[in-house]
Amino acid sequence: MSHVIVPNQSAPTVSDGFFGIWKLTRALLAAGWKYKASGDATAAGTKDTTGSFINEKWGIGGGVNLTSTVQSATGSVVFTAATDGTVTLTFTGTAFTALSVGRMLTVSGAVNAVNNGTFRITTFTSGTSIKIFNSTATTETTSVTWAEKQGGSNGTISTAGTGAATVGRAIFAVSSGTPFVVPTTAPMSRGSVGDRLTIANGAIGANNGHFVITRVITSTSVEIENSAATSSGETNNGSLHWTQVSPTAQTEPNGITGTNGTGPWICLQGPSIMKIPIGTNVTTGTFLRGEKVTQTTSGATGTIIGVLTDASGGLGYLVVEPRLNGTGGGPRGWTSAGTDTVSAVAAPVGSGATVTSTAGPPVEYVREMVWWKSTQAAAHCWYQCVDQAGESASRFSVLATAGGVTNAIAPGGPAATFPTPGSFVVWGTANSGAVGTGASNLYNNNYTANYGFVHAIAATCIENSTEGADGSFILMHGSPVTSPGTYIGAMLQRCDNSEDGDVDPYVIHPGTAAANYNSSRTTADTTATTADWFRADTYFAVGSYTPIRGWRRRGFATGDAFQTFQGAVTASLNTTSVALQNVASPCRIANSFQTNFIREPLWVVSAQLGQKMRKGSLRWMFVTEGGVTNQTYATAAWIQAGTGSAPLVVGPWDGQTVATNA
Repeated sequence: MSHVIVPNQSAPTVSDGFFGIWKLTRALLAAGWKYKASGDATAAGTKDTTGSFINEKWGIGGGVNLTSTVQSATGSVVFTAATDGTVTLTFTGTAFTALSVGRMLTVSGAVNAVNNGTFRITTFTSGTSIKIFNSTATTETTSVTWAEKQGGSNGTISTAGTGAATVGRAIFAVSSGTPFVVPTTAPMSRGSVGDRLTIANGAIGANNGHFVITRVITSTSVEIENSAATSSGETNNGSLHWTQVSPTAQTEPNGITGTNGTGPWICLQGPSIMKIPIGTNVTTGTFLRGEKVTQTTSGATGTIIGVLTDASGGLGYLVVEPRLNGTGGGPRGWTSAGTDTVSAVAAPVGSGATVTSTAGPPVEYVREMVWWKSTQAAAHCWYQCVDQAGESASRFSVLATAGGVTNAIAPGGPAATFPTPGSFVVWGTANSGAVGTGASNLYNNNYTANYGFVHAIAATCIENSTEGADGSFILMHGSPVTSPGTYIGAMLQRCDNSEDGDVDPYVIHPGTAAANYNSSRTTADTTATTADWFRADTYFAVGSYTPIRGWRRRGFATGDAFQTFQGAVTASLNTTSVALQNVASPCRIANSFQTNFIREPLWVVSAQLGQKMRKGSLRWMFVTEGGVTNQTYATAAWIQAGTGSAPLVVGPWDGQTVATNA
């Protein structure tokens, strides 16, 4: 599993609440979320909608394994700072080429310290002129020492889906050295998984580009997400150039840090869920929720989440978390033009159940999120779950290409452009027209000047043969000055035990709250009233709040609507939560040699008249009774984030880090 934990991060100042959001985006990218578009809000700057990581405007540097120096020198260089976060460097007597794009340039000796560092090369202009991404750069002409660096020029690529590669992915190998970090058996060890790999010098155009590393095979070979890769006709195999970037090694651009920047935004794509039509067909045997299923002809695989049969109406379907892509004509390579068989492995490994999928099309529901900074303590944030084909025009990444969206106006921000299908506001206001209009204070009004350490937790969002993309995240931000030992935060959580037909088993808790079922899809709730956010008794499972936001009946012809939810835990006969009985004498497991606290699921439910729903139980958060903040459980696989009589324990933690909130 390539879960990503970025613990104990300190913002530049205690009042910089947005630093946590920025750090979260780095963790999400490393966990496998896809970059789609961004804007840096610089004067007269430009937005980027290429979806290419090399053009992303929210991270500086991050190069790793830069062991090959292409060229270097000491001499006069003209720095011409641009308005789009880049700076043009003009050299004398050098030989840059188009292969330079994606490599790193290390500069030292500039008079202005902000011009020194290691930056990615974004544009090749001429043999003596390139652009690098450095939003802090300033104009000067001076003598510097510089070096153009990459990982090497000894790479070989194989055809996607052949050999040891899975469908939709290719293998990239180097002939010498040990540049890639192989994950170990240690908790949270991901090695180079989730890093970005720029490949250049390929004779076949499809072999060149910027790709996610999805698996480390050996220290000299990795699997990358490139379905078009081919070794056929690749005459430069053995001499492909490559550069590796780690999102978590990047630094925050000056235009986003602290009080700098009003209006930078970013759009990322998270996990998908498949809806596979079965019409009037019924299953032979009973699928087990969570088991692997395979479509016979296409070879597509996934994890079964739900089975909704409709023998008379013909609207039946499977809900599947995709694993490996197939060879069919539908989304993720599932069969779309005719019938196919979806089956599970027989007992004792699995249920052995089967069902016939009907002529499609299968539907892939994708999740995208947008973060839009107003100040260091206020922002907008939006979430969506949409049909990537039938509702394509509503995707934030598609809206990003529209004229009303600029480098300072996020998709969904211009008036009357916020999408309806599957979309809602997490923080701020939709259709605001300007970032300063209707932005929400992060987490809580009372703590914007007292932030402590940040922990960003991102569950894997990379599918493989044994698991699908989870994509859940938790952001913990310490509030040590006002309330020592506590955290405020936000989360996107995958729900287990969801209803069989739910194609959007995800919810968001933004760190805000409103009166029961009094929330708007296009406007955020009011701020919370507690600095101790990770508690069931005062915030998550309180009868007067519905602070959890999500969707009900997503994709249905009727009842498809935004919904707010309550948290719920098991209650005793007197209706008091079992986890809230007696903090002085907490419940413990009786039949155990250890003194472990009882683990209580945290359920997400709606009791609203006419809209009752059991969304499921949170995958990476549970309630206990007792313990102290930052205490770890199960060999540090979980960490306690709250205090009081019903604190929340969250994960996945990394098995080793001692956390602090101050």
